Amino acid sequence: MSNSSSPAGGLDPLEYYSLLKLADAPGIVPGQGPSCKYVQTPLAPINASTPFWSCPAGNYCISPRHVQPCPPGFYCPANTAQPMYCCAGYYCSKDTKTLTLCPQNSYCPTGSVDGGTSCLWLASCPAGSSSASKFGLVIFVLVFIVIICIVFWIHKRLQRVKNHHLEKRLRWIHNHNLQHENPLMVDEAELEREDEDDDESEGTNRNNEQVIQMEADDKTPNSEGTAVGKPKRPALKRKITRVTHTFDIEFEHLGLTLSNGTSILQNVSGVLRNGRTCAIMGPSGSGKTTLISMLTSKIPKDEGRILINGQEEDLSHYRKLIGYVPQEDIMMRELTVDDILLHSAYMRLPANLKRAQMTEKVLEVVDFLGLNSVMDSVVGDAEKRGISGGQRKRVNIGMELVTDPSILFLDEPTSGLDSSTSGDVCRLLKSIARRKGLTVAAVIHSPSPVAFDQFDDLLLLGHGGRVVYHGPRTEAPIYFAAIGFPIPKDASPSDFYMDVISNNVKSNITKKFKPFYLHRYWDSYCKRAQCFYADSKTGVDYKHPSPHSTRPASPNPLARTSAYASMNESAMSIHQHGQPETLAMTTLSDKLASASSSPSTLHPSTASTSNLNKGHGRQKSVSMAQGSSTPAPRSGVSTPRASMAISDFHSMYDSPPMPEHLTWFETLQRTFRIFLIDSRMWWSGVFAETKETILGLFLKRKDPIRNTASPFMMFWLCLSRARLQIYRNQRQFLYDQLLHLGCGMFISIAASKFDYLGSQPDLVCAMTPYQLKYTCSKPTDHLTEVGVFIALGVCFAGISVGAMTFGNEKIVYWREKSSGLLTFPYYLAKVIADIPRIVLAGIMFSISLIIFFNERSNYVYLLFIIIMLYAVAFAMGYLLSALVPQNRVSLVGTGFTLAWAIVFSGDAPDLADVMDSGASGGYKASSWIWVISAPRYAIEAIYLKELQARPWQEIESQPLAHTYKLEQFWWCFQAMACILLGWHVLAFICFKLKDRSKQK
Repeated sequence: MSNSSSPAGGLDPLEYYSLLKLADAPGIVPGQGPSCKYVQTPLAPINASTPFWSCPAGNYCISPRHVQPCPPGFYCPANTAQPMYCCAGYYCSKDTKTLTLCPQNSYCPTGSVDGGTSCLWLASCPAGSSSASKFGLVIFVLVFIVIICIVFWIHKRLQRVKNHHLEKRLRWIHNHNLQHENPLMVDEAELEREDEDDDESEGTNRNNEQVIQMEADDKTPNSEGTAVGKPKRPALKRKITRVTHTFDIEFEHLGLTLSNGTSILQNVSGVLRNGRTCAIMGPSGSGKTTLISMLTSKIPKDEGRILINGQEEDLSHYRKLIGYVPQEDIMMRELTVDDILLHSAYMRLPANLKRAQMTEKVLEVVDFLGLNSVMDSVVGDAEKRGISGGQRKRVNIGMELVTDPSILFLDEPTSGLDSSTSGDVCRLLKSIARRKGLTVAAVIHSPSPVAFDQFDDLLLLGHGGRVVYHGPRTEAPIYFAAIGFPIPKDASPSDFYMDVISNNVKSNITKKFKPFYLHRYWDSYCKRAQCFYADSKTGVDYKHPSPHSTRPASPNPLARTSAYASMNESAMSIHQHGQPETLAMTTLSDKLASASSSPSTLHPSTASTSNLNKGHGRQKSVSMAQGSSTPAPRSGVSTPRASMAISDFHSMYDSPPMPEHLTWFETLQRTFRIFLIDSRMWWSGVFAETKETILGLFLKRKDPIRNTASPFMMFWLCLSRARLQIYRNQRQFLYDQLLHLGCGMFISIAASKFDYLGSQPDLVCAMTPYQLKYTCSKPTDHLTEVGVFIALGVCFAGISVGAMTFGNEKIVYWREKSSGLLTFPYYLAKVIADIPRIVLAGIMFSISLIIFFNERSNYVYLLFIIIMLYAVAFAMGYLLSALVPQNRVSLVGTGFTLAWAIVFSGDAPDLADVMDSGASGGYKASSWIWVISAPRYAIEAIYLKELQARPWQEIESQPLAHTYKLEQFWWCFQAMACILLGWHVLAFICFKLKDRSKQK
């Protein structure tokens, strides 16, 4: 009520505001809480022309004629000219009339009504607090870390108990095998004697795992009653478990040409026998690894055929019996040796074996490989030192041996090893092949002489992927000497062969030697030797078609070696560019004579021929000269067994054919053909695995080759291993938690001043300058930014950690996938194993977040939102690890985080602008991205819960920002759950379908 006839509305604005003043609010407790003032009406006239008026409590009066009720969240004591936000450190009554000091154990931010927000435990909130001092949560974090360490310590103790039982059993096995020879010290003669013993033994003895003869120590009384000790019998040799299926792999005329006409392999023929080891050598780009990939059906072949035990079929049908040892030591580096070998055995051994039997097989292999001392040692990597390189290589081989394979392929098993260790590895392979009956083939590069001497056979590939030599290793020096390349004294044979292929050695036959002559030598020789074969019924080497078989037999290496010596009696007429050049070959007898004086030079093959006969059925070899029916006398290797005219080589010195130039249509045809072959193999592999998974889940699977672990057992084994990976590395686990703590702390500091304050009443905004009316009528809203910061921190930490779940072991997954691992149980096990990490990450992040950020909603809701967003971020990391190389995941993950947490968050650009029906064409086409954005729903859920804890009137009466609605909180959770499932489906499909060529 005014005591003047002049209304306030008629005053100049500057004069009007000079009438108002700030006064201390009633209810302020001196010395506690921050200062609080309100805008007071003029209660006394300044002069006769100025108005003055009063105003009742709970209302504000901007003039004598304008009286409005005070909205909630504001403070309006008596004589209030403009409403003020309820002061920080105090809370106001709902009628806005009274102001009360915030009680102890509560904090009252600006705008608090009817009591403050309860303090969390371990937080300090004295009376009059406007925010909580939550540094006591650091104690909780420290206690939580101590609990984690205790859990790890208990897990480690339990693991030690398990390892103790394994070590005890391993010592028992080792002690019973002490009198047996070291497999690395067995010589050729010893292995041959074992082969003879195997032929004479019964078939049942072949399947025994070990035959141990204990020394007799009991006493037998003689006729006089005196105890006489029985003579000790020599201990029998321990028999290594022999494979139940043996394979002889023959390949004929294999070839592979790219769409651009580049030949990788050309006319490659050979044979891999069980019980023998074959070294595959050649220069870089000669197709060594491609040959093994072609044999195992990892890549298609353009021509040729592959015969398994005489029948043409696909070797991939026997993939559960094939062991492949890659060049790199691909294994879980954070696990121990026994963890790795036991998992491999449980996954790939026959399912009808009991767990104890599988464990026994693993311990036998551990003792056989000499890994007893490091069985419970972590493999280690470049950062954490573990076992040595040679031991790691043995573990790499042991991962395949524990699965009891019948075929073993190795890719450069000696790379990165010293000469002594590489010799041990190759000696071990030879012993394994002989004792277990395996078919072993190894791609080997620059082996030491000791390592090279352990191989039985040799396959040399030259430039262009053509065969230069294939046969017994001991016969290679004779062959190369016959074609003009005698091995110098004290030279390494393997290095010499590579020098010959690389044209670094001069030929003794022609001065114009070219590398492509080598495969022509071999082709001409093979054509001459094809008429010889070994008859299994008569035991005689014939040169005519077999009377017992309609299919021509493969070339017999014994017959081939007989042709070497025949070269010494011939002269070669060399036609080069039409000009004959006659060169007399040095007699091979002279070379063999010199070889007898220098065994290391030419490797005399008298003993090796005997060994070869034993390795190939111990057939009686009778040499027959061409055109003669009388067997030739056997007077040694130098005696000619097959007449081979060197003049048949008349065209081998011609220039090589010009490279094939393809037209664009031929290139297109080849490209389309290769695409069809690859697509057929790709889809057949996908359908086969899907069928195997479905049958394993719903039906009892029966595999005619080998019934291994079911999908349920695979899931359990992968889950157990994933648990070991997470809880074995305590340091990495704690580092991850500190990452989440740090991200939450940084977000907490950034969001410490962010809040939501309601808009000013319309009557107040009507008196503001025109430029400020829009700002006055809008609330001070920073809750969306809080949500964006939270989404940014959670996505960054979650994607970083989630990408390491699969990214660090993707190559291990490829290796196991090629051996029969199903993707679904593996992926599901890894996801479930990560659930504790996701929950702990959410706890750590949320605890550090609320240290500076004063949330008003229930902490439990905030925790659930963060955990759900972490789950989505982990799934995003899974997808990125499947699509992006590991060295690029961090960079791509950062961009991924910025895109989803900022651009597609619904804040900038505003979700209302994107979803507007009149939005631009760009938003219309891409609005679906915001619909599937999990950070957008997490930000909305945080916003809604925080908003519901505020008292402002417009929250209920006006539309919310960004098209949000108060009733959509639980719908946001459902949307996030559906999006989480979608990310997992995408990640699973990418793991299943991407890099199929590496999973074969």
